[in-house]
Formats: sequence, structure tokens, C-alpha cells
Amino acid sequence: MNSVIIDTNGFLRLLLNDIPSQADQVEEYIKKAKKEHIKIIVPVIILFEISFVLSKYYNIEKKEIIEKLKSLISTPYFLIESKAIFSKALTIYESANIDLVDSFLLSKVEIEKAEIFTFDKKLKKS
Repeated sequence: MNSVIIDTNGFLRLLLNDIPSQADQVEEYIKKAKKEHIKIIVPVIILFEISFVLSKYYNIEKKEIIEKLKSLISTPYFLIESKAIFSKALTIYESANIDLVDSFLLSKVEIEKAEIFTFDKKLKKS
């Protein structure tokens, strides 16, 4: 079975449907993944970039970004890198006044029972 990594722009077209012809092309890959003809691998960096672009370039609210990211990571035929850590990070991000990267770090620290070293006062408080 072939593996495919859809880049950030592909997921943005899908989530925003701002260029329908491109969103349709992404949908074709998703249909193939549903039928188990391909595997769609989603590196965690793609999820971070989606969050960044939606926030900075499209001015989408944090709550809506979280909903969109949750919909992606809950899709059973996407192989999400660090899925458990990212899922927990979204929960932290939703309730804390820290960014998604710091939320991911806190999630990773907790899941891996590690310590964090930081000069970031906001992160230390969390």
C-alpha cells in the first residue's frame, strides 16, 4: 500500500474549501484512504503549520482552529504522528493561556513523565 503525505496547503484547501478544485483533489486522496488503497500520513509539523496559517493569515479564532484540528486527528484513516500527545495538547491549548507549541511540550512532558527546562515564565506556571 502506498503512503501519501498531504502538505499543509492541501489540508487548508480541504478545511477552508477556498479553492474548490484543489479541495476536490484532496478529497480524492481521502476517498482512497477510506477504501484502504493508500495510507495518509500526517506529520505533527503539518498540524502546527495549519494552526499557524489559520490564525495568522486567515484570522480564524482559536476555538474554530481547535475544532478543525480535532476533526483531522479524529479521522480514523489518517495516521497522525504523535497523535496521543497532540490530542492532549489540544485539550491543554483549549483551556490554558499558552500557545499550541507550549501545550504540546506540556503534553509530552506529562505523557513521557519527563521534566521541562525553560526560561518561559508562562510555561513554568502551567
